[in-house]
Amino acid sequence: MASKNDKHLQPSSGDHAAPKPHHGNPFVYFGTVVILIITVIAFVVAPSMGSGGGSGSTLSFGSWNGKAIAFAQGGYFADQVQQVKNQMEAQGYTDNGDQYFAYQVWRRAFENTAIHFALLDISKESGMAISEGSLDAKMAQDPAFVENGAFSRRKYREASASYKSNIRSSIRDSYMKDRFVADTVSVFPSTAETDFIKSMALAQRSVEYVAFPFSAYPDSAKLDFARNNAASFRKIRLSRITITSNVKEAGEVLSRVKAGSLSFEDAAKNYSKDAVASKGGDLGSRYAWELKGDFKDATALEAVFRLPLGAFSEVYESVSGSWVFYRIDDTVSEPEYASADLVRTVTEYINRYEKGLIEDYAVKTAEDFAAAAQADFVGTAASRSLSVKSTNSFPLNYGAALDLGYFSLLGKLDTTGNPELAGADRNEKFLQTVFSLKAAELSAPVLLNDYAIVMRVKEISNADESALGLISAYYSGVLQESISRELAEGIMKDPKLKDNFMDTFLRVFSPAN
Repeated sequence: MASKNDKHLQPSSGDHAAPKPHHGNPFVYFGTVVILIITVIAFVVAPSMGSGGGSGSTLSFGSWNGKAIAFAQGGYFADQVQQVKNQMEAQGYTDNGDQYFAYQVWRRAFENTAIHFALLDISKESGMAISEGSLDAKMAQDPAFVENGAFSRRKYREASASYKSNIRSSIRDSYMKDRFVADTVSVFPSTAETDFIKSMALAQRSVEYVAFPFSAYPDSAKLDFARNNAASFRKIRLSRITITSNVKEAGEVLSRVKAGSLSFEDAAKNYSKDAVASKGGDLGSRYAWELKGDFKDATALEAVFRLPLGAFSEVYESVSGSWVFYRIDDTVSEPEYASADLVRTVTEYINRYEKGLIEDYAVKTAEDFAAAAQADFVGTAASRSLSVKSTNSFPLNYGAALDLGYFSLLGKLDTTGNPELAGADRNEKFLQTVFSLKAAELSAPVLLNDYAIVMRVKEISNADESALGLISAYYSGVLQESISRELAEGIMKDPKLKDNFMDTFLRVFSPAN
């Protein structure tokens, strides 16, 4: 398969480069975007003559609700393949006969066909209908029966009954699908809704911040935790056999091992069902806390740790419902507080079970900084060797609403270069904090990802009039495109769709073919 970086398949950079808001006339660019939106809606959901059938051999790529999504000359899928190919070439892509271009064309055609079939089903289930009189009128306008711009009685009379029946059926399907799509996608927001969206875009803020990572939790604190919980960080070397059938079989295997008629290693390889069975059951050295998950009864762990070297444990039930027993391969060792491995395992334990300790430490450190930085945020950060980072100006835009990928109608928080803020646009605490602060005011620490963050509002500004004008002009189109996309995505995730596209595609388009 050709690389996605194949230059012949990429549109020219001008096709995707959006001009900055302050350069040129933004309405020219966004007018182009709206044309694209309308094209996308029409291409995804607009009807096409034909019902997916056709003559000649067929090639199935899946099905919708039991109806095959098959390629056949003259069928809907075949028509979509040609339409998608033409569309991609018009966008600057070049068909060099490679597998990557073919995949882009055929995959999109498959999805369009699946959506077409689904919309036909949904529109029929909704009870939509078209009168026979309306069908007659539309039949008279069909290109198959038009000559010199007018309905031709001769062409209609000479057409076969089956041909006319197929066209009538196709017109009926197209009409119902058109009506369903219009009712679903053609949403026109009220003035009040548009004004509300404009109010979201109006007030913008940029912030500068200092992030205190959870990874800064000191090793000394981790070792203090280990000393206070020493039992969890004892270490033992042992081997394990896991029997998944029943406790009786586990007891029989243990009896044979104890009697010497079956070695522990052979028992593990022949009867055990876990990750160490092929190694003769050898678990290696484990900390006590790492073994907790093996036992349904927490007291069993202590019983194992009390066993002498070379002893076998009883059979215990595990938390997963299997049955386990152990052989002690080395005596128990107490925590080695000078060991780097102990710091590693305590870190893993705290992150898994006691993360609140790390969060509390990060918050306390951030609070101390905030208290000291009230008068001089940047200077205090510099004196403590802390980096101050800043954001772009962004509105209160939860979840990057109405972000279509190629542009965001409302503007959004750009986290490029600010990985600490990843997902911040969906964090209510972060957004509430930012938009509650006054200019130059410092925030209390906000927990985000694995950081405690202290912010200061750098600038409060309003969006310019051209940006608000774009919302008035294009919000309805963007909303319709968003609904159209959600409708298509819902269909592609519906269990009624059987997607065998990749298997068929690779079989047909493999280099060997």
